[in-house]
Formats: sequence, structure tokens, C-alpha cells
Amino acid sequence: MAPSNLNYGSSPFHQSLGLFCRSPDGRLLNVEGKNAEAITSQWPTIFEQLRINNTTFETLPSGLLVETTSFDIASHLLGHSFDDSHTRIRVREIYRETYKCYVGYIANQSQDSYDEAFLGWIETLFILKTTLQPPLSQELPALTHSDSLSTVERIWQWIKTLFLPSTSTKMQLDEISKSSLHLHGELVTEKITVLFEQMLRNTSANDEWNSSGREYFTRRIRDFVNRNERCQMVLPAFPCKSPNDQKVGGSKPDMAERIALETLWAFTKRLEEIYPPGATVWIIHDGHLLSSCIGVDDDAISEYESNLQELYRSMFNTPADRQAVRFCPLTDLFDDSDSTQTFSPSWVADPELVQDPIQTKLSDTAEIARKLVMASCGISRAHLRKLILAQDPDILRSYRGLSRFMLQDLEGPMFAGQSTSRKKKTAAAVASEMMVRNQAYSNLLELLYPNYVRLSIHAHNNRGPKFGIRLFPRDKVRAIDDVDGRHEPVPLYDFQIPTPWHNSIVKVEGDGLAYLTKASVARQAVASGKYTGGWVDNEDKGGYFLLQELVMGIKIEQTVQ
Repeated sequence: MAPSNLNYGSSPFHQSLGLFCRSPDGRLLNVEGKNAEAITSQWPTIFEQLRINNTTFETLPSGLLVETTSFDIASHLLGHSFDDSHTRIRVREIYRETYKCYVGYIANQSQDSYDEAFLGWIETLFILKTTLQPPLSQELPALTHSDSLSTVERIWQWIKTLFLPSTSTKMQLDEISKSSLHLHGELVTEKITVLFEQMLRNTSANDEWNSSGREYFTRRIRDFVNRNERCQMVLPAFPCKSPNDQKVGGSKPDMAERIALETLWAFTKRLEEIYPPGATVWIIHDGHLLSSCIGVDDDAISEYESNLQELYRSMFNTPADRQAVRFCPLTDLFDDSDSTQTFSPSWVADPELVQDPIQTKLSDTAEIARKLVMASCGISRAHLRKLILAQDPDILRSYRGLSRFMLQDLEGPMFAGQSTSRKKKTAAAVASEMMVRNQAYSNLLELLYPNYVRLSIHAHNNRGPKFGIRLFPRDKVRAIDDVDGRHEPVPLYDFQIPTPWHNSIVKVEGDGLAYLTKASVARQAVASGKYTGGWVDNEDKGGYFLLQELVMGIKIEQTVQ
């Protein structure tokens, strides 16, 4: 996982102080962001400035009103150490009828270097698209009517109406009821946390789950349980199949993706047994973000995304299943009727926004979305180069590891005829650009999904806000490096689990486990003369390698497990 010192830049994300919800009378209901604590502590000062300063108004095509107020505030109040004694900040707000409150965005205006029209557009988009909402404990009375109550609360109110005429007795039992509901909520939250530990969570070498991450995860889950709402989780993943045919059996989602989707679906089903409102895992596709880094055309990535979604529907197609795992392409993150109508392509015309290490066929829609990610949340490439040249240990480790990985992943026709030095140079450029884009994507998701549980297929320290997960159950799939040694675990994969889109599933007749490995490993096993078999293009179960082990050149007759 890239450390926080990589996340440096001058983008709108880097000038953001936080997102918030407030009541019309000025009560701060919720706040998220880098400066959340400072905003909370200084909220009376901020709201007073909102009240007394001139506010400008902009009506969006939908009729929503965007209110913008700029004012100076003492720098130290927001934890800044600028030379100036005051910082100019900008607050944009939209009143959301759904929550009966304002949802707003606070930015450091002193450091602005972007076109004012673009800043207004992107900050408004953040407000329109963010999932931030007021917590149940602080919502306005209009939101606490019976339609918003949990089943337990509605039953309790009905019982009180029938059997508890005494006002004082009602008040006493209300307190008992609230206490019981709180204890019930805590118990449910704990059960969900334990389920996540057992079914999805992946450990890392520097794991901080027990020291701080577990509490962070629990707090996020508790917010949903208190509302009696579906637990929401977001996972950037499933870009496309590797273009390297030494790793995969084809370009379509196969049995590896199928098992990964089953893992996510099974987790939501088990969670629903504990907590009836259930959970949704949002798969945020990241293929279009990285297309010109991984050497895959935008149209091929769109086809993979469509095929993956169709695969899921073929596996699970009830209304409940369609809510359990949902899919969101990169382009949908910027898709809002108000933002679409007011967008100007000139805001992302800078050719340096996205650097393409590999030439691929780009689609206009995906290219605009990539540029918007970088324009709104991109980090400084110069800063990354500086860290690499300074041999920052964490950055250098990530950069070199990704360079080696991409050198292998891009082998094949794409590198045909190139010298070793040229291949290494390309892989290094790809690694650098991928680090830049991945961090920008992470920044964007932080603004759009601030209150969701953020999952990752990469190893993390698990202290939050991101948590590493396993897409393959330990009792069903083992990651291996060779077929002969398949019965022995590979220690490296205890922390970093190979992904379905860079690998293939191998089944060996008679074995109870399936194996996750490169396609070349299966082919080498057959070439060795110890195994027969090959790729099975199974439309129902997804493609995989099926091998039969030979003893003295004779096939072992066993039933496939």
C-alpha cells in the first residue's frame, strides 16, 4: 500500500478540507474529510461566517440551488501552518430535501490554481454525488417518523400505545427501550464485524486491525445498523483480463471471476442472516482508469465489464441478489444530470492530465472520465519522481514491485521485438503512471463514498479507511506457483492474494481444492508429461484448466471433486 506522503498535489481534492451536513439552523450533523476534527471544533466560527458573509446563488438545471460563501478564517484554527495569519476558505452547500439538511463542501481557496468555473462544477459534483448523510442520532425530527423506524421500534411503539397509558411510565420504558435497542445494535454490529473477519478480511505483514482498524470498521457498520439500512461497501476492482496469455486462458471472465463473485455474494447472504436489511458490495470497475497502462483498448474493457455483470446475473438473479453485489463503471462516477448538462470539455483539454505509456484505442467517454479523475483528484507526478529519486523506502518498494509485475504482465505481442532495456523502461513508466492514477482514484472515492466501508484487493495495514480482502475462500481455493507443489501453501500468498483477472483456475482430478495460478503453470504441467488435460471453455461454470495426474504414464482414474 502506498503511504500517505505520496498523496501530495494541488488538485481540488488536495484543497478540500471536508464534507459536512448541517441543519438549517446551523447544527453540524456530520463531517468527513482530512480536516474533519478541525471543522468540528471550529464549526461555530465557520457557521457564523456563513451567516454574516455574502452568499452567491446558482440554480442548477434540476432546480437545486448551490450556495457559495467565501471568507477568511484564522489558519491555526484549521490546523494549518501557513505564513499568513488567515486562510481564505470557500463553502458550497446544497439543501437536500431527502435529509432535511444542507450537504456542503469546504475548500481552501487560498491555494486555488484552477479555473473558477471548473472548481464550481467539480465541487458541486462532489456534493451531488457524495453518500454523506446525517447520522441517525442527530437527524431532524422530520426524519424520525414511523416509516424510518426499524421493525423493533415500530412494534415497541404499538405495544406502548396499547398497554402504557401512564406518561411517566412511558418515559421510563422509553429509556429502557432505547437502551435495549442500543445493546441490540451493538450486538449486531459485532456479529457483522466477526463475519467480515472470518469470510473476507485479509491480513498483512504490518496488520493494525486489532489495534485500530477493527474499531474503525465497527464504527462504519454501526452507522448503518443504527439507521436500520443496508451496510454499504465499495470495492475498486475487476478491471479486465490480463493481456498476457501466459497468465489467463482468455479475455472473458471465467471461473476465477465466478468464484470471486460467489465469495462476495456469500458474504452478503450470511450478513443478511444476522442483519435482515443486508449489505451491498459496490464493485467500482477500474479498467478504464488504467487501460493505457495495461495495454487494453477501452472497448475491450467495456466488453469485460458487461460480461462480468452478465455472469453475475446468470448466477444470482433475484431482486435481493441484484442488491447484494452492484456494479459501477468509472464513467458513472461523473454521471449526474446536473453535471452532465453544465460540463465543458475545455476543462480537461490539458494533454498532460493523462500520460499514456502504451498506445491503445481510447473511447471519448472513458478518456474524459480519466481526465476528470486526474483533474479533480490527481497527485503531483513531480513529487512522485522526487520520492523515487530520493529512494523513499516505501515508495521505492511499491514502484519497483509494480515495475517487475508490469514487465511480466505486458510480455507477449505488445513487447515483441523490443530490447530488454526498452521493455524495462516501458514497465517503469507504466508503474509510475499507475501509482499516480490509483492514488487519484482512491482520492475520488474518498469524496464520493466517505461513509462507506472501503475494501481493497491489495494488502493494507487494515487500520482504515481501507481494508484488504480475500476474493477466494481458503477452504476452496489455494494460490500456487507450480502444480507439483500444489499441496503446500505458498507463504507469499498469505498476505497478497493473486487476483482472478491476472490468473486462472486449475482443477486436478481427485483434489478437493481448486488452484489459482498462471495459465503457463498449467500448460507447463501438461508439457512435463506428468499431467494430461487443458483448458475447458465451460459456459455455465466459466473457463478453467482441468488436469489429470499420470503415474508412470498411466492416468489416475478418479472422480472430479
